[in-house]
Amino acid sequence: MNEPKSRIGRGKRARAGARGFSSWASAGRRWWVALPVLLLACPCLGADEVALEGDPFRGRALLAEKRCTHCHSVWGHGGVLAPEMSAAVAGKSRLDLVGDFWNHTPRMIDAMLSEGYGWPTLERGEMADLLSYLYYLRLFDKPGDPVRGEVIISRLGCLTCHSLAGEGGQQASALDKYSRYPSPVMLAQGMWNTGPEMQRAQIGRGRSMPSFSGSEMADLQAYIRAQGRREDAQVDLLPMPNPSKGAAIFESKRCSSCHRPEGGEGPDLGSSTLNMTVSEIGGMLWNHSYAMSDLMRSRGIRFPRFEGREMADLISYLFFLGFVDEQGNPDRGSSLFEENGCSMCHGAEGGGPELSGSKAVTDPVALCASMWNHSPEMHNLMADQAVAWPKFDPGDMADLAAYLRRVAASTKSEEE
Repeated sequence: MNEPKSRIGRGKRARAGARGFSSWASAGRRWWVALPVLLLACPCLGADEVALEGDPFRGRALLAEKRCTHCHSVWGHGGVLAPEMSAAVAGKSRLDLVGDFWNHTPRMIDAMLSEGYGWPTLERGEMADLLSYLYYLRLFDKPGDPVRGEVIISRLGCLTCHSLAGEGGQQASALDKYSRYPSPVMLAQGMWNTGPEMQRAQIGRGRSMPSFSGSEMADLQAYIRAQGRREDAQVDLLPMPNPSKGAAIFESKRCSSCHRPEGGEGPDLGSSTLNMTVSEIGGMLWNHSYAMSDLMRSRGIRFPRFEGREMADLISYLFFLGFVDEQGNPDRGSSLFEENGCSMCHGAEGGGPELSGSKAVTDPVALCASMWNHSPEMHNLMADQAVAWPKFDPGDMADLAAYLRRVAASTKSEEE
C-alpha cells in the first residue's frame, strides 16, 4: 500500500534496523484473545462527540504493513532507530498522539526516503485502528516479578489468613485458584468482592487494610502464579475486555453516583487512572474499596460485587477515559493557528485547502488521517520556503481542534 518512491523530503541516510515484529501475545499478553471492535460511548462526552473507535488488532497489523516497525519497536520487537512505541505513547490522549505523529513526521519522511520507501497513506478507518492500538498498548502490564511478589505477600501479611501451596492461614480462601491467570484482574476482582469481610476481620485484629502502589498487583500475581497448586497446568486466558460493557457496569454498579467528571464525592476516575496499567488500576480500586464500603453502608447502599469478567471490562473502561480528547480552548487554538503559520496556507488567501468547510475538522480521527496524508506535500513546501516545521506540545492539538470546530460551526451557521 506504499506509494512509489518520490521526492518527499531531504535528509541524511538512516540506517534502519529491523529485528522482525511479533505479536503482543509473545510479550506475555496472550490473555487478551477475543477480537471485538472497540466502541466506547463515554458518559462524560457530549451527545455531539464522536465515539471512540478502532480495532487494536488491526492497528497492530498496520504497524508492520506500513513499515512502522522498521524503525520503532513494540515491547522490544522491531527497529531500534526510533522511540519504543509503548513508552512513547504513555498517558497521551487521542489528539496528543496526533500531535506526536505530526512532530515526528519530518524526520520520518527523510528516513523513509533514504531507504527508498514511499510515504504510507492511512484511510480514516486505518487511523482509528492504529490510534486505538497505540493507546491500548499501555493497558497491559509488563510481566510481574515473583521475587518482588514474595516480598509483597510477606509485607502485607496475606498468608496470615490465606494459604498458598499448602502454607499459610485457613481463615480465608486459598489463593491457589488464582494461579491459573496470567493477569491480576481476577485476583483484583476476588479481593474487591471480599473487601468488606476482610475489613471487618482486619479491624477485629487491630490491623490496617493492606494497600498497593505501582505494579505491586502484577508482582503479587506473578508470585501466586509461580507458587500456586492446581490440578493441571492450563492457563485461563481472559478475553479482550470490552470498554462498552465497562461503561454500562460503571452505571449499573452506581459508580457514577460519586465519581463524576464534573465533580462528586469521589475522585474523577478519568484523571485518576490516566497512564495506569491493569494492575495499577486494580490496586487503586482495592485501595479505594474499604473507604467506599463505609460510605455505601452509611447510605444503605449495597456494596457492588463483580461477576465473570466484569472487573476486566470496568478496568478497560476506566483506562480508555484517558483516551477521550479534552474539549480544548478555541481561543488558544486560534493563537496556535496563527503562531504556527497554519493560516499562511489554510487562511482565506492561502494556497492550501480551506479548513472551515472540511468535514475532517469535526472528526478527530479524520483530522489525524488528513494531516498524516498531507504531511509530505507540506514538508516539501516548507523546505522550499525555508519555513520551520510547526511543533505541538501536549494539549495544543485539542485547542487547535476546538478552534477549527468553532470556525466550521460559524461557517455552517452563516451558510444557513
